[in-house]
Amino acid sequence: TMFDRHHQQQQQQQQQQQKQPQTSQHASSPLLPAGTEDLDLKTNDNAYHVIGALLTDRLLPKLDAHPGCTHYSLDQDDVDFFNGMLPYSVRRRFVDAVRYRLQLIKSGGRMGSVVGKAGDDAGWRRLTMQCQLLGLERMHQNVLLDLAQSVGKSYPINLKDQGPLAFGAAANGTQRQQQQQQQQS
Repeated sequence: TMFDRHHQQQQQQQQQQQKQPQTSQHASSPLLPAGTEDLDLKTNDNAYHVIGALLTDRLLPKLDAHPGCTHYSLDQDDVDFFNGMLPYSVRRRFVDAVRYRLQLIKSGGRMGSVVGKAGDDAGWRRLTMQCQLLGLERMHQNVLLDLAQSVGKSYPINLKDQGPLAFGAAANGTQRQQQQQQQQS
């Protein structure tokens, strides 16, 4: 009967889905529409800013909650959030983009060929410095690349070459810098 054929088709589809590996690396993300895994985060300011803001909005409060801290860690909610929002391929490209943009900052370069808002040079620079503070440019001990094993793991922050630009609010940044200088003395 027609009902039996329909039921058989559903069972076959379910069996095929079960045979396919389920990985969060290739899952579509609610933040990024399908096909954006190939997005160039090195030159696309808008995409870089969206992903960077998602990360820093989640991670920087961990530092603010513990003034003077030199490390931060993720809990299972953080890992689930990042896995659900950013496939591994996008996280990997974001790390590459942070590294690229840090080189531009160090060389005094500007993002002249970016896709996005013209003249918003300070915005991507601040975001890049915040990402460096969180260690998101590292190849090792990088929360974005170690996400599968990051729950409870301690990730060091990077205070080298950080100024008020990285902290967003000048008062907050100055306060944290003073605390770090006192600890180093």
